[in-house]
Amino acid sequence: MKRLLAIAVLSVFAGQIAAKAGDAKVYPNGPRDLIGSYGNSPAQCQSYHRNSDNITSISATSYEFCGGSMCGATIVSHQKLKEGYILNLRSPGNRSVWRAKVKLLDKGAIEITYLARHDPPKTLARCTKADANAGIGLRPNEDPTANNSLSPVFAAYYALAVPGKCAGVEANTQAAETIIATGRSSWTEFLRKGPNAQHATPEGIAQDIALEKGDAEYAVRADAAEIPAFCSEVLNVFGEGGRVQPGLLKDPRGKT
Repeated sequence: MKRLLAIAVLSVFAGQIAAKAGDAKVYPNGPRDLIGSYGNSPAQCQSYHRNSDNITSISATSYEFCGGSMCGATIVSHQKLKEGYILNLRSPGNRSVWRAKVKLLDKGAIEITYLARHDPPKTLARCTKADANAGIGLRPNEDPTANNSLSPVFAAYYALAVPGKCAGVEANTQAAETIIATGRSSWTEFLRKGPNAQHATPEGIAQDIALEKGDAEYAVRADAAEIPAFCSEVLNVFGEGGRVQPGLLKDPRGKT
């Protein structure tokens, strides 16, 4: 009888420990709760869907924390904790499984701690649709201290590409081309006065402008796919009184 009582007491005690620690069972891949993109700040989250630098992305099977080929891991399995999860990870070229503890915080934030390492915990905020909207017409994570002569060029090419995704929306081609020409001149002048003057050739400048065009056209496609009300939101950026380059787009129904 005493033996049975002792077993019962131990069972209750073990159950309390398990409840405190979480579910000790190991589940394949990663938990649905964590699927999403995360950044250190709203500025980092801006245009998260077309930005890999400084963005942590978690899917059902992968954990990515930068844009490099070695900046990610496969989520082999996970365990449920009372306050979050343990992710069991395997990186390219590393057969050993390493672990990360992910604590769920308020307002969609998470805290990541790499176990068996001495790095301090890292707190990240979940990126939202509002962050995607905030990046319309802009390069992601643009350095405010850098020369931004090409930023208006990117924005102008972005606006020119919008009608291809938003039927009936009209672009002010003449105004966009003026912005592109001005940006080209400013960028050329910047290069000529700096340490990279040898790159200020017609061919080099043309290549830089072409890269902005390609990046802007990709951004429009990515934003249109990510943002449900893209064709309405983009008018708040490039329409009359828009926050980036006003007057570059017009809604044929009279809404600008």
